[in-house]
Amino acid sequence: MALLPSDPQAQKRLLAGVVPLLLVFAYVYFFHGKARAEVQGLETRLEELEQKNSTARVAALQGGPELEKKLALYEQHMGRLEELIPASEEVPQLLEDVSTQAREAGVDLNMLRPQPETPGPYYTLQSYELSVIGSYHRVGRFLSSIGSLARIITPVGLKLKPTGEKD
Repeated sequence: MALLPSDPQAQKRLLAGVVPLLLVFAYVYFFHGKARAEVQGLETRLEELEQKNSTARVAALQGGPELEKKLALYEQHMGRLEELIPASEEVPQLLEDVSTQAREAGVDLNMLRPQPETPGPYYTLQSYELSVIGSYHRVGRFLSSIGSLARIITPVGLKLKPTGEKD
C-alpha cells in the first residue's frame, strides 16, 4: 500500500492541504513559541515580585510603629544637620562672627578672600581663604573658637609659618 496517492490530481490536493498546515505550524512554532517563552519568564518574575511584596508587607506590619519611630528620629537628625549648614543670607553674619572670634582670640585677621563655590549633592560648599597673624596658641584658640560656632566651619589646608621682623 502506497503512502502517497499515485494520481497526480490527488497529489496536488494533498499538497494543497498539507502546505497550509505546515505554514500554520511554522508560524505558531516560530512566532508564538518565542512569545510563550517570554510570557513564562514574565510570569515567573511576577510571582517573585509578588512574593517579595508580601514579605515586605508582613515586615511593614510587624515593624510599623518601630519604623515610624526610626523615621521620626532620622527626620530630627536631618533637621539638626540642616541647622548646621548656613543659608546664603546667613553668610555675612557668619563672617562677622569669624571676625569677632579673631578679635577675642587676640589674632589679626589679615585676609579673608572668597573662593569659587563648589556645588555638592546636598549643599554648595562655600570656601574662603583666610590669613591670621598671631602667636601659636592664639591661632589655635581662634581655630577652636570658629570650629565651635553654631554653623559648620571647617579649617582645611592649614599652613603655619613663623613671621619675622620684616613679615
